[in-house]
Amino acid sequence: MKAVLVHIKGSRRGKTEVLNKNKIRIGTDTSCDLRYDSIVDTTIAPSHAEIEWRQCEYILRDLGKGTFINNEQVEEVALKDGDLIEFGLGGPKLRFRIKYEEGELCKPFRQMLEDSIAVAREQPGGKLDTAGTFFKQLVWEAITQSSFRFRMSAVLVLFLLMGFVLSSFYRSFVFQREVKERVKFLETRGTFAERIIKDYTKGVCLILGSYTLGEEEQIPRPVTYDYTGTGFLVSKDGRVITNRHVAEPWWRKGRFGPKEMGFAPKFLEFRAFFPCVAKSFPLRVERVSETEDLALVRFDPAGEELPVMELDKAGIVETGEPVVVIGYPAGISGILARIDKEVVDELVYKRGLGFVDLAMELSNRGLIEPLATQGHVTGTMEDKIVFDAQTTIGGSGGPIFNHKRKVIGITYGIFTGFAGSNFALPAKGALPLLEPLPEEEKTPASSEQAPSPGGQTSELPEK
Repeated sequence: MKAVLVHIKGSRRGKTEVLNKNKIRIGTDTSCDLRYDSIVDTTIAPSHAEIEWRQCEYILRDLGKGTFINNEQVEEVALKDGDLIEFGLGGPKLRFRIKYEEGELCKPFRQMLEDSIAVAREQPGGKLDTAGTFFKQLVWEAITQSSFRFRMSAVLVLFLLMGFVLSSFYRSFVFQREVKERVKFLETRGTFAERIIKDYTKGVCLILGSYTLGEEEQIPRPVTYDYTGTGFLVSKDGRVITNRHVAEPWWRKGRFGPKEMGFAPKFLEFRAFFPCVAKSFPLRVERVSETEDLALVRFDPAGEELPVMELDKAGIVETGEPVVVIGYPAGISGILARIDKEVVDELVYKRGLGFVDLAMELSNRGLIEPLATQGHVTGTMEDKIVFDAQTTIGGSGGPIFNHKRKVIGITYGIFTGFAGSNFALPAKGALPLLEPLPEEEKTPASSEQAPSPGGQTSELPEK
């Protein structure tokens, strides 16, 4: 075993020393093994006392002005673990401790705690220090005067405590992050419709078409068919996604159309009108889908800066999620219903403008604006999305946005007689149309194309 001296008062206060010699001399003289400051510790003689390991005991012998053990003056005594030693009346104090070797009986934790408190109380003013001295002393006691088993237990407890603290901190961090993300998500959902309408409305166009089913020599009195639809810009170079039945209004999936009956449909007008742009843009069909009611048309932007929409490539749509639908339901009629009656009277009744000329004049006056409605996804299938946002004929080809401001669907049909169910094609179905064309397909598309006006047919009247 070894002797440990815990200094409580005097010039060596706060220090803890282990006796490494069988005999040490204590005093202020330079030859002493345990030397005190003669200016601070005036009660200590140059050679005040000595501690000697003798016959398995530590013997203290007084050599100077008096030495006190547990407040009693002694000349020579065998020291016991825990004895309080004072050199000179009112002089420096220290606690004598015995550090047992491995396997020997070690100091109980209660004594470690008492000694650590005693050291801390000896700070200036006699009050308990800021816990720093106490914990420092307690750690030293635990390291120097405890058994291997105790130290391992302490390390295990400390490890578990640190694990608990770190785990609690991590859970708190994750919880706070989730709360922030949830709050941000709710805030986004509360304002996403406003942001979508503000940022993307100008990139949603009214598509106007006028066509006949054949040349005059083929049909004595050819009938002109007028219709409208919706499209949205997907690239700065003028590519627009819409429905195939808007790009080829005579097209009917799985049914005989004018072409199958021997007619030769021909466009008289095929144009796009964008909000806040006075001029219109001639369109040409660049690509159509053979499996979906989707088409890619194109125009020359001629320097116009219009917002481009991003398709949701993931294709994950959840029932119940909020959506915003932008389009031109009811076409020209829907626009006229939202402007001043005086303007309608002037253009329709006084000037008697025809279908195409009326659209041109509305565009010149900046009156062509899409309609935005909100709703939710009410059902999802592999090939379609069901939603309840209001729309009608003329809205075909319009984009459906989710709260991330990505296009998740393209409107293509309504359920006649029940406004609560409308249909859209998943946006991912339009991705193949945006892939580079093979060399043999890069020739301009024929102008002889387009479904019945506005898509007004069948059990699912299309917009």
